[in-house]
Amino acid sequence: MSNIPSQANTHLVRCRALRGVVLAGCLVGIAALAASTDLNSQNALPRLVSTGTKDRIDLAPDLYLQRVGDGAYVISHTFPWLCNSVLVEMADGTLVMGGTPCTPKATELVLAWSKQRFGERKLIAINTGYHVDNLGGNQALLDAGFSVYGSDLTVKLLKERGEQTRQTTLKLVGATNSPAYAIYASMRFAPPDHIFPIHDGLTLKLGSQEVRVFYPGPSQAPDKVVVYFPDRKLLFGSCMILAGYRLGNTAEADTRQWPVAIRRLEQFPVNVVVPGHGERLDPGLIQHTLDLLEKK
Repeated sequence: MSNIPSQANTHLVRCRALRGVVLAGCLVGIAALAASTDLNSQNALPRLVSTGTKDRIDLAPDLYLQRVGDGAYVISHTFPWLCNSVLVEMADGTLVMGGTPCTPKATELVLAWSKQRFGERKLIAINTGYHVDNLGGNQALLDAGFSVYGSDLTVKLLKERGEQTRQTTLKLVGATNSPAYAIYASMRFAPPDHIFPIHDGLTLKLGSQEVRVFYPGPSQAPDKVVVYFPDRKLLFGSCMILAGYRLGNTAEADTRQWPVAIRRLEQFPVNVVVPGHGERLDPGLIQHTLDLLEKK
């Protein structure tokens, strides 16, 4: 990533003040830093970092996983703002990815870590909408031969509004000289290859467990769906669930129907609720979202 050279140079300058053997050790440290954050490295094991009561696995300076249960992880990609997706192991060994990281490169890193952690596995991805933070990693998933599910409305909107939404994203990024701006400006948005009718939703039976995709109606955008894992009581709410203190991007939001959609999620028993953006992961996020919408 872009800040690695500056980190390494700072490290090296400090090391030059030390003597030979220490300098050699510092150079090894620099090499290790570069290896641990190289997006093209498929062999370096990620670093497990303790963060209080949770385990955090750093894959790059802007990409990490957080374990929220046995075989269940929240993927957080800060590019340039924090965006979440999930990776969950099912009873038959299949891995389900709800949403994707924002870019193919970041998604490749997650896939490489997944192979190290789980071995060769079948993986199914589920797009939760047509915005880049819902399906930006599709190309990497498709290139790897994995199935990517998405609704008919997501495919329609991606075709009709993909370029318009790209411009909205670039305006939100702002800094035209940033890595995020350059990547979003040129990224190809790949559609899912398995399509389901949005109003029907989707239920996948994987061994003794199910994963359910549910459309509660228009919310932060017309096509947002949630991904629910009943056995874990884990709900990935994508961008319709808010963890901050403002609504965020409302360019396509239906603020009248959004609260209706959120109330429809109350049918699901939950222990963990994962928002599209932010660090909170508790069931109180459903009411928190309703409170924010009522204050708009």
